Amino acid sequence: MALMKAPLVARQVALVGARSVQTATAINPSDDAAAAQARPFSELPRPGKLRFMRSFMPGGEFYDTSFMEVTNVLRKRYGNIFIIPGTLGRVDWVATFNTKDIETVFRNEGIWPYRAGFESLVYFREHIRPDVFAERKGLISAQHEDWGKFRSAVNPVFMQPKGLRMYYQPLSNINNEFIERIKEIRDPQTLEVPANFEEEMSRLVFESIALIAFNRELGIIRKHRDNKDILTLFKISRQIFQFSFKLDIQPSIWKYVSTPTYRKLMRAQNESVDIAQRLIEEARVESERRRQAGEESGQLSMLDKMMSIDPKIAVVMSLDMLMAGVDGSSTFLSALLLCLSKHPEKQQKLREELLRVMPSKDTVLDEDNMKDMPYLRAVIKEALRYYPNGLGSFRQCIADVTLSGYHIPKGTQILVGANALLKDEAYFERPNEYLPERWLRDPKTNKKIQVTPFTYLPFGFGPRQCIGKRIVDLQMETTLAKLIRNFYVEFNYDASKPYKSLFLMEPAIDFRFKFTDVEK
Repeated sequence: MALMKAPLVARQVALVGARSVQTATAINPSDDAAAAQARPFSELPRPGKLRFMRSFMPGGEFYDTSFMEVTNVLRKRYGNIFIIPGTLGRVDWVATFNTKDIETVFRNEGIWPYRAGFESLVYFREHIRPDVFAERKGLISAQHEDWGKFRSAVNPVFMQPKGLRMYYQPLSNINNEFIERIKEIRDPQTLEVPANFEEEMSRLVFESIALIAFNRELGIIRKHRDNKDILTLFKISRQIFQFSFKLDIQPSIWKYVSTPTYRKLMRAQNESVDIAQRLIEEARVESERRRQAGEESGQLSMLDKMMSIDPKIAVVMSLDMLMAGVDGSSTFLSALLLCLSKHPEKQQKLREELLRVMPSKDTVLDEDNMKDMPYLRAVIKEALRYYPNGLGSFRQCIADVTLSGYHIPKGTQILVGANALLKDEAYFERPNEYLPERWLRDPKTNKKIQVTPFTYLPFGFGPRQCIGKRIVDLQMETTLAKLIRNFYVEFNYDASKPYKSLFLMEPAIDFRFKFTDVEK
């Protein structure tokens, strides 16, 4: 399919962030007294637009700098609330790092929260491939009532815990294959894996998500590592956010000129749609064959359920799962291993819990024995705090609000920087220490710590919180349990700055983990 030229889209894309918001009454609107005393929006601190744009050019302050670092500098310069200027057709964003502001924003997002997305992805779905996305833009790209209808359709599939029961065994198979891959690639003398181990973790995560997205094991870890279609889809799922960051976060002229990055993104998305459609059709044919042969288990897979709603919804959700999940989850897996390798006493405490639940390495994980692992969940929860993935989220209020004493007009795009607070000692005791115990009940009082509301939101908040949370939980819990039950994990290198954050967190070092076999 020929790609449309970017200069034709400038006007259409500029409207994406300016569509009318809901007219419903806001929840907990700013009280009259606060609103009357609020300072005008024009007084919000902000850098000059031209100077800000120049700072991203070669030699500029923010040239080749992550989004997290940009906002950290601006926060030190302007305080906990400021404007990030919109450039080249983008609207201004208000960034806030105040917990009361964050609560106000989320309490006033309405029943169809508007989250500013990647405009280049929206454009592709609306104008390049409307044959697939015309009325089903997906949870990443859809807004307002369109988003509400889509979310309502897929919520029953993704939000019910019982729907994940059938994946314990196949996920165990995938993790067993990953364990064998580690043994294949680690150095026989040092027991360290190669520098490109980050790709191996990404393959594991891709395989795990594809199990749900396409109802089959694709074999990208070992069996079919070089399958052309699967490898293409794997690479694209990792590239899309990188391209989108360059087009939609950094200053870019793609709305006016068809840039090389714009063309790469459109081409990559086209390929991913075509491959996903083929895989889902193959899954449909195989499901029908099993049904006719009387081989069905009686429990519908998540893909079968999505297909029964609408085959195109199945395509859209499968693509969204891969795009939103592969890089983020693989980076988080590296963070988990890094936390435990740098804190061997925590790793050993987790292993002791696992030995009780998994007396042998080949113990099959299931819904029952996975319930009895509080320390495993605390380890994961603390890693999400210790290495937050990204800065926060975007929202748009459906009514005028007051944030940090400033009047914020209805429809303003707001960046809620909750993740920046996760290592703030004002909210977390000993914030720079990795302490899974902070999430467990105190053995003396049987009480859990009280966390300041709207500081710990790794999966978002409200109607638009991450729909894949249960899948991520299952994936990380089973993978970490299998790895720590099978290996002692070490990392004998500097890990002071293991990640960089463009928009989401990305590896900045090689993960040469050492995997030593647990004897029994």
